[in-house]
Amino acid sequence: MKRLLVIPVLYCLFFSCTPEEEKFTFDSTASLRFSADTIYFDTLFSTIGSVTKRFRVYNDAENAVNISSVSLGSGSGSSYSIFVNGIVGPEVENVRLLGKDSLLVLAEVTIDPQDQDLPFVVSDQVNFNTNGNLQSVELVSWGQDANFLRDSVLVCNTTWTAERPYVLYNSVLIEEGCTLTVEEGTRIYSHNGSFIFIQGTILANGTAENRVTFTNDRFDEQFADAPGQWGGLIFLVGSNSNQIDFADIRNANVGIYLGTPDDDDEPDLRLTNTRIENMGGNELIPSIDSLVQPGFGLLAISSDLYAANVLINNCQLNAVGNLAGGNYTYEHCTFANFSFNFFRRDPVLVLSDNLLLGDNSVLLGDLNFSMTNSIVWGSLRDELLISNSGETSTEILFTNNILKSQDNAFADVDNLLNEDPKFFDPGEFNFQLDTLSPAKDMAIDLGILIDLEGTNRDDKPDIGAFERKEN
Repeated sequence: MKRLLVIPVLYCLFFSCTPEEEKFTFDSTASLRFSADTIYFDTLFSTIGSVTKRFRVYNDAENAVNISSVSLGSGSGSSYSIFVNGIVGPEVENVRLLGKDSLLVLAEVTIDPQDQDLPFVVSDQVNFNTNGNLQSVELVSWGQDANFLRDSVLVCNTTWTAERPYVLYNSVLIEEGCTLTVEEGTRIYSHNGSFIFIQGTILANGTAENRVTFTNDRFDEQFADAPGQWGGLIFLVGSNSNQIDFADIRNANVGIYLGTPDDDDEPDLRLTNTRIENMGGNELIPSIDSLVQPGFGLLAISSDLYAANVLINNCQLNAVGNLAGGNYTYEHCTFANFSFNFFRRDPVLVLSDNLLLGDNSVLLGDLNFSMTNSIVWGSLRDELLISNSGETSTEILFTNNILKSQDNAFADVDNLLNEDPKFFDPGEFNFQLDTLSPAKDMAIDLGILIDLEGTNRDDKPDIGAFERKEN
C-alpha cells in the first residue's frame, strides 16, 4: 500500500514546484495585448519585392496560455504572410506563451497588380484564438501599379507622364540625339544602384503645384531621408540642351553629375526651381574620370550650367563642385551643409580649374564662374574653397551673396561674410528664411519673379532660393 502512494505524492510535488508563469490557464476570458491594433505598411509597388513589419503580442496574466491558432483572415489567398516562432504560413497552430511574456510576430506583404493608376488599399487581419477568445490585429497597405524599367535603353523621343510612377531597376540610358520628356507631376523611383544616364537630352518640366520627383523606391520610414538609396542623374559627353524645372532629387549617391565638355559656353543644363538633398553612400559614381566618390549634390566637370532658385543641402561631400573649368552661373541659390547625417570635412562649394585624374595626370580648363543673390552656408569654419592652377584663364565673380568664408576679399563686392542667414529649421530641411534673416530684402533685382516654390518675389527680393513669406 505504501508503494502505491509514491506516484501521487511525486505528481503533487512536481506541480507544486512548477512556476506560475508556466502553468496553463484554460479560462475563456484570457486575453492578449498587442503593441499596435493596426499595422500600417507604406506604399508598395506591385510585383516588386515585399516589406516586413513586426509587432508584439503580450500575455499580461500570471499563467501561460496556449494560442490555438494565429491565422490570416483571408487564409492562403492573402497578400500577406505571417511568421510566428520561425514558422511561416497563413496559419500557425498551438503557440505557447508564458505568463508575463511576449511573442514577436512578423507580417510580410507582397502587392499584386490591380491595373490602377491611383494607389489602392490592401488589407487583412491576423486573428488570435486563445481559449476560444478571438482577437485580431489589422494589416493595412497601400499598393501602387507602376511602369517598370529594367536595365533599359529608352525608345528615342519618349514621354513619361504622371498617371503612374516609373520604377527603375538597374539603370536606363537616353541615347545621344534622343530626348526624354518628363511631364509635370511625374514620379520616378529608382532601386539601389540604379542610375539615369543621359547622353541625349532630358526635359523635366514640373510646376510649383506638380513637381517632378526623382527618388528611391523604398518608402519605409528609415529610408525616407536616407542618402545613397539609388545612383543619381549622370550627364555624359554629348548631352546638351537639358532642362530640369520644378523638380526634387533626393536620397541618391549624387544628385547630378554633369560631365559634358564641349567647345561652346551654352548651358548644357538649365537647372531651375529644384531641390537636391540627402546625397552620400558607398557606391562609386561613373564619371568623366571613370569613377568618383559619392556625396556630391551637383558635380560638374568642364561643363556649362545655368542654375536659379536651386536648393542643395545635406551632402556627404560638396553641395556643389565645379572642377576642371567650365562656365557656371548661379542666381538666387541656397547651398547649405550641416553635420546632421555625416561627419563633415569638405566645404559646401569647391571651384577649381584643375582635376587630378586617376592616372595622376591633371585635367585643366578655363573657369568662368558667377554667383549672385545666393547663400553658401554650413557647419564648417570655411565653406568655400577655390583652387587655381595659374595655368588657365579664370574669372570668378561673387556679387551680393551671404558666404561663410575666411577670405575677406569677397567682402569687397557687397557680399555678407559669416553672417548667419537664419534658416527656419535646417534640421528639418526647412531653409526658408526666419524673420530676422539678413538675407531679407537684400537681393539685387535680377528679374527672377518667383522663388523655388513658385512664390512671387516682391519689389525688394530676398537673397537665396526662398522669398520670405510674411504672415
